[in-house]
Amino acid sequence: MTIHTFGDSHSTYGWSDCNDIITHHLGPILCNSFGKEILNRCDISKFDIKDNDTIIFCFGEIDNRCHINKHITTNNSYEMIINSIIYNYINAIKINVDNCNVKLKNVCIYNVVPPIQKYNTIENPNYPYLGSDDERKKYVLYFNKCLNEKCIENNWIYVDVYNSYIDNNGFLNKKFSDGNVHIKNGIFLKEFINKYLL
Repeated sequence: MTIHTFGDSHSTYGWSDCNDIITHHLGPILCNSFGKEILNRCDISKFDIKDNDTIIFCFGEIDNRCHINKHITTNNSYEMIINSIIYNYINAIKINVDNCNVKLKNVCIYNVVPPIQKYNTIENPNYPYLGSDDERKKYVLYFNKCLNEKCIENNWIYVDVYNSYIDNNGFLNKKFSDGNVHIKNGIFLKEFINKYLL
């Protein structure tokens, strides 16, 4: 069995510490974009996926960091925005799996990694931190709650290593990160894979 990750940069960071992983970094793609554009953004049938392989979808961090906050209005709460993103995300995954025409061992969704604190992390102006630290943490926690529920509904595996990578304040632990928004040390990803996917 080979494990394939598909997604934004979080489909690559941290996974190199794991065995039998092929990462497919598709670029800085929003979960929202993948959900709406489906096979035009990610068509896993174009990759060398075989029977009994496992696929892991890794989208959502950029949405939570850069986009959800700017769409909030009095009539459009962050929960409503996230619910819409998740609905389309799940639909896009189903279409990709059906289009793949192989018998997969596991279909998985990776949790959105813990957010960073703005004061101690360099900000890329092209991908700004929108919302306060606590607001972004609230978005991520709700986003991940929804992902977990959808994995249960669809009999998929939710790759949940979130709590292993947080610091005492509930943000991305710097000692496991690349100093920015990514997980660098894949120790807990490897533990999860060995326990639940192999």
